[in-house]
Amino acid sequence: MALQDDLRAQLIKQFAADVVEVTEAPDKVYYACPTCKRPVSRGNDKCTSCGQALNWSSISKEEYARVGMKMATLSFEVPGDFAKSDCRKCPLSYITKREGQNMYDCPLNMRNKCPLEFKEA
Repeated sequence: MALQDDLRAQLIKQFAADVVEVTEAPDKVYYACPTCKRPVSRGNDKCTSCGQALNWSSISKEEYARVGMKMATLSFEVPGDFAKSDCRKCPLSYITKREGQNMYDCPLNMRNKCPLEFKEA
């Protein structure tokens, strides 16, 4: 029965769902997958996190309440010449195929909006 449920969930994800425009604060707006609620890059036809097909023609809006949310911090070393959005050198990035080409991708879905902060070691 669990296999049937997994197959059904995968089939449902093939049908495009409306992307959600999430407003956390007046100055913090981003687009999210309607299924897993993780941020998605504008124009992607699928969520890189859960595989949900995305529809950009009708974007729904949602206020995001930070009820029960916590802030997490991860600290790691990067090369001295590392710069924000340089995904090729970021230890968090991974290689994915997009449009038939290998690309470095951000697991945080924050490409070109890199939230990393730097401190001298």
